[in-house]
Amino acid sequence: MPYDGSAPEIELDFDILEAVGRLYESLSEGLRRTGAPMTIVRRWLLGHAEVPDDVEDQITLMAMALDLEVFTPSPSGRTAVDRYLATLRPETQLERRAASALGAAQFRLVRVVELGDPDLVRLTDLVTQEDLVLLNSRISPFAAGAATAMRLCPLESGRQVLISPLFLLDETMLAAAMAFVRPGKRLGNGHRCAASLYRDAARHGFIPMPKLDRDSFAEPIVEAYEPLREPTEIEHLANRWVLTGGVEDRVRLTTEIRGAASLDNLVDAIGCLADATATGQRELVEAFTAIAEIHVETLARRADAGVDGHDGILDRAAEDVAGHITAGRMHSRAADLFHRIRARLSLAHPASGSADRAALDKLIQRIMALRAKTIGQGCTEPEALSAAAKVAELLERHDLTLDEVSVRNADCAGAAVETGRRRRAPVDDCVQPVATFCDCKAWSEETDAGALRYIFFGLKADVEAARFLQELIEKAFHTETEGFRLSETYLARRGGERRAATHAFQLGLGRGIIQKLRALKDARLASASTGFDLVEVKHGVVDDEVEKLGLRFTTKTHSSHRLVDGDAYDAGQAAGALFEPHRSLSV
Repeated sequence: MPYDGSAPEIELDFDILEAVGRLYESLSEGLRRTGAPMTIVRRWLLGHAEVPDDVEDQITLMAMALDLEVFTPSPSGRTAVDRYLATLRPETQLERRAASALGAAQFRLVRVVELGDPDLVRLTDLVTQEDLVLLNSRISPFAAGAATAMRLCPLESGRQVLISPLFLLDETMLAAAMAFVRPGKRLGNGHRCAASLYRDAARHGFIPMPKLDRDSFAEPIVEAYEPLREPTEIEHLANRWVLTGGVEDRVRLTTEIRGAASLDNLVDAIGCLADATATGQRELVEAFTAIAEIHVETLARRADAGVDGHDGILDRAAEDVAGHITAGRMHSRAADLFHRIRARLSLAHPASGSADRAALDKLIQRIMALRAKTIGQGCTEPEALSAAAKVAELLERHDLTLDEVSVRNADCAGAAVETGRRRRAPVDDCVQPVATFCDCKAWSEETDAGALRYIFFGLKADVEAARFLQELIEKAFHTETEGFRLSETYLARRGGERRAATHAFQLGLGRGIIQKLRALKDARLASASTGFDLVEVKHGVVDDEVEKLGLRFTTKTHSSHRLVDGDAYDAGQAAGALFEPHRSLSV
């Protein structure tokens, strides 16, 4: 019905009621697309209550969260409804009246007095003691005397339009709500009172308002919201962070958080942090900040260690956050929060002294020079072992220049050795012995392409030495295998026997190299004269840094009970065991 002044007054109010509903729905639609109301509900329930099974209860919770999102002031003091109405250009007098009513909405604590007629409900404001008349709420006569909270839009006629969800307040909830009232003052927009009431209702349950029919403003919400989902892994971790107070418990939880570090989880943590910051949830802000910082540190360390898929991962996270903001799925402040965390988080250890740094650089240069002499030209097994002896000598000299403080302050790094293979080979048996020889940690991983790669992780000089030796051993395996294929042992066999003989030879070759590496390591430790157990200090530093990577390791055994060609195996082992390393290489 057009608003032209000719209709009965009550019908005009109904027209305005419908126009207010259209404005509120238009405003709400954009907020729902951001997912902010659903995020608020999940925050309320996190660690306090399960997602309700009843769809009507879910709808009520969503409507509560939406009411907060619409009417909670930003730091500038303006609400979402203020910003919406500022851009609105009403074309009719009806739309102008509806916009005026929506802009004047107030959160009130009221008591239901009686139903005046089927279309009107009489209320009493419990703060100001005003008598109010509510239009078309469909409240049942059985609600008379009940206390509740309402967001009401005043009309020129003096009647009120309801735009918030309805539920009853018991004595405890009413007392908590009245605590926000200041003597001689109105409740105002009541956003703090509303936030407290809604949170308590979500966590501890609420009593539905007896109604004659579904509330008119609930219908569009039914279609707009999907059922609540369970909290994410990051939300569960945040809840445990809030509930965990002891230092030891926080340390254990930090280890779990590191283990959960991933690109998706970091982006989720940043989004949750932005939501918690926007809604002023201090404890959750602290929790999500801690999780985001731990994830940023952990992912950066993995990138430095050469873990597959982590190169540039923080830049990719920043791009994902920006994409979510552009699509309206994340609060706009998320990008700034992520930038601040990256900027203030320093991953560097205390800087080593210039003398230590110069000695380290010189050692790495000598290892690289040794690598250039061998890797590029191919090498035999004796040449590989001779190079290993030279590496042992270089590492021993470097260790003699170190003290415990410089070791503990040294930077750890990782280096990858690409195999280009999808399956293990006998040469891979040398990876862990090489890591032990160089005081490193080593693990394998599968690249996105399905290829096998190894990561050496430890102090920088040790890692460079380990990578060099493993690459050298790969070359030695190739050279020695080619030589074996010219031997009588190989040529005397046919077909599949030759493949088995080659495999057995490589197993023996690996065993011989491993034995020599162990002998070199024992000799190096026996000659140590640093005055303290440098190896144990190194291991402690590397173990601590590996823990900070938050990687989940599994141990696999690769033993085989298949019989091997004994002659070929012996030939391979002899290639390593009978050779006495010499030190003819110099750099």
